[in-house]
Amino acid sequence: MTSFKHFSLPSQQMEVMLAGHFVAECLHVVAVLGVPDLIAKGSTTIKAIAAATGCHEFSLYRLLRTLASIGVFTESYPGQFQLTSLGETLRSDAADSLRDKAIFEISTPMWSSWGSLLDVLRSGAPSFPQVHNATVYEYLATHADLGAVFNRFMTAQSHLHNAAIADAYDFSDVRTLVDVGGGHGATLTALLERYPTMTGILFDLPEVVASARWEASEGRCKVIGGDMLQSVPTGGDVYLIKRVMMDKTDEEAITVLRNCIASMNKAGKILVIDPMLPSDSEPHLNWFTDMLMLVVTRGRCRTEVEFRDLFNAAGLTLEGIVPTRSSNFILEGVHHER
Repeated sequence: MTSFKHFSLPSQQMEVMLAGHFVAECLHVVAVLGVPDLIAKGSTTIKAIAAATGCHEFSLYRLLRTLASIGVFTESYPGQFQLTSLGETLRSDAADSLRDKAIFEISTPMWSSWGSLLDVLRSGAPSFPQVHNATVYEYLATHADLGAVFNRFMTAQSHLHNAAIADAYDFSDVRTLVDVGGGHGATLTALLERYPTMTGILFDLPEVVASARWEASEGRCKVIGGDMLQSVPTGGDVYLIKRVMMDKTDEEAITVLRNCIASMNKAGKILVIDPMLPSDSEPHLNWFTDMLMLVVTRGRCRTEVEFRDLFNAAGLTLEGIVPTRSSNFILEGVHHER
């Protein structure tokens, strides 16, 4: 949102905060319509953009000038728009594209769940299953269009995070890396490309890995389907669990960690990569990720102390915490009896 520097009174600052859902919906709509892509390809006038998107010209103009006021676009001449560096992030082909995030997280099924936040606070149960009579993953499995957006969003997010993870942690001694809940394999692919002597195992639900478009070198990776709450593949030196624990209850997270302990090599390690909460109330994007987990799933983001307790309950010692330049932290666990 726009900076508070132009709003000195607390009441003015609060008004800006209360308009947050207006901003989110405006960004969602321009992402769905592909407006940043159109501008990048040369359709810069409101007439051309409205024609290409099938929108009412003056209504669309009102939206774009509003987003220009907070730095998403610039209006170089009346009715002619250009992208700012901020707006570039909503292009579908941007290296740091957030277009699918804007489409998915502000979609009607997700957005409607936030309308029941008060019920969530009273019951302690996520609202998405109550509103839609299905978990978010069950819903996506039966709504292919939104499911495709979600999968693109997860893949794009992985690409944004992968370089940060590879730069922050040294995997050079790892012979076999098991990516637990690895989705379509974007993270494992990036690490195999960075470390040519490493082999890998991609593990996720059968229906997830079935649609993985594998990019790693042939012969260096196995793809295995299964349920991490039941078991995980054996024989790994390092078990990587990226942005999975945030989606799990404490009991489920402990089960996953114990399954990894039971399957890993004697001197193995477990790397939990998750958005960790600050120990105090300093501003951080992970606070909002935690709220998303509260509304949509039974999971949560955790503090360092909470992760230490989780690891200890599973039989692990939390040996180190490595920050990355993304919202993720790398938490390194070893078995108590190693």
